[in-house]
Amino acid sequence: MKKIGVTLGAILSSAALGGASFAADVKVGVVMGLSGPPAIVDFGESYLQGMKLALKDYSAAGKHKVEFIVYDDEANPQKAVSLVQRLLQSDKVPLIIGTVSSGNVLAFAPIVQKAGVPLIAGPAIASNITSQFIEEKPSFIFRCSMVEKFQIEGMLDWGVKTFKKIGLVHSTTGYGNFAAKEIADGVKARGASLVAVEAVAPNVSDLTPQMLKMKESGAELVLNFHESFELVFRPMSKIDYKPTIAGNWGLSSLKVRDIVGTKEIEGTVMGQALDLSLDAPKAFVARMEKEYGKEFRWPVLAALGYDAAQVALKALDTAKSMEPEAIRDALEAVDGIKAISATPAKPYGPKDHECLDREHVFLGVWKDGAVVRLKY
Repeated sequence: MKKIGVTLGAILSSAALGGASFAADVKVGVVMGLSGPPAIVDFGESYLQGMKLALKDYSAAGKHKVEFIVYDDEANPQKAVSLVQRLLQSDKVPLIIGTVSSGNVLAFAPIVQKAGVPLIAGPAIASNITSQFIEEKPSFIFRCSMVEKFQIEGMLDWGVKTFKKIGLVHSTTGYGNFAAKEIADGVKARGASLVAVEAVAPNVSDLTPQMLKMKESGAELVLNFHESFELVFRPMSKIDYKPTIAGNWGLSSLKVRDIVGTKEIEGTVMGQALDLSLDAPKAFVARMEKEYGKEFRWPVLAALGYDAAQVALKALDTAKSMEPEAIRDALEAVDGIKAISATPAKPYGPKDHECLDREHVFLGVWKDGAVVRLKY
């Protein structure tokens, strides 16, 4: 099993402990997709960059150290399960954060729940990650990430109101099929219908036939729910077709912008939870650019990684002990978070283990090379 990089330390000041006392250094398990498909790596590295900066900020003078033990699950569910079991059985961590792939989280979340160890899932987005456990007493499954259902609802509210003809291109992966069902149900609930739906196998790299069918259908808005976000854009100039493209938050990656081109991605819409018109996010992006240089490429992912680590570290500060159940209770009670993303000051409660709820998710749009809040 592969442990990634070096141990990351954070010093806890006695003032920050809020009455809790650490008998020893605390290990936090992190499982993240850091190799495999480029889109997965983009998610994983960006989220982890934000986590690392939060840990660095937490390194004020003090006595004890928090250690992130970071493993790469390679976007593989079996590997993710094995790594989580290692974190529980060998590393004996009282808290786990991760991972990118929803399928991986859904594979190991029942193991973590049964073990009674809190999990902060992220940046996985499948809608049911926390809801399937929330009625268990207690639930140990939390999340700090976008939620697929919330961004789809926002997108369809806007899309059905704004466009007469909407098409959908999605992958045939578990993620793509899951999103397609939520979209189909959401469009129907709004009294509309999709004029064309194209399902694409993961190994297909040329979407010209699919985009020609979108053009023939007259689709003015094409919903892009393929993990290789750039593929729908490639045929468009060749077939003389320029619909509005909208999809999940992956479309806000600076890497996607650079691959597609600033001109080509202009006007593309996606779910967002980071308002770059505000001072705090602007300052955060400037810090990330200074910290990571060209390796920094995804503001909203990094911001949610930063906020996930903030929440985790504050729970460690305020927990009555370093036992997993005490940390779980502290997570539910965390308050006073000064988030970079739209995460509220009190992210969680007994019946809500999502750091972002529907009211915190909005739509962004590429404008002049940057993602800004969509106004409609």
